Amino acid sequence: MFKSLSRIRAAFAKASLRRRTTRELNELPQEIKRDIDWPERAEPDEIRLPF
Repeated sequence: MFKSLSRIRAAFAKASLRRRTTRELNELPQEIKRDIDWPERAEPDEIRLPF
């Protein structure tokens, strides 16, 4: 049971980090986003959990 809870917690942490990173990249100036080939309008990622 604790192993499953650990996996769930890790999945939520990973999803949170992904959302935060995406939000920070979306806040960059347009010139920088173009230099790193970040799409103008990134589709929001849904939380992908392994269960």
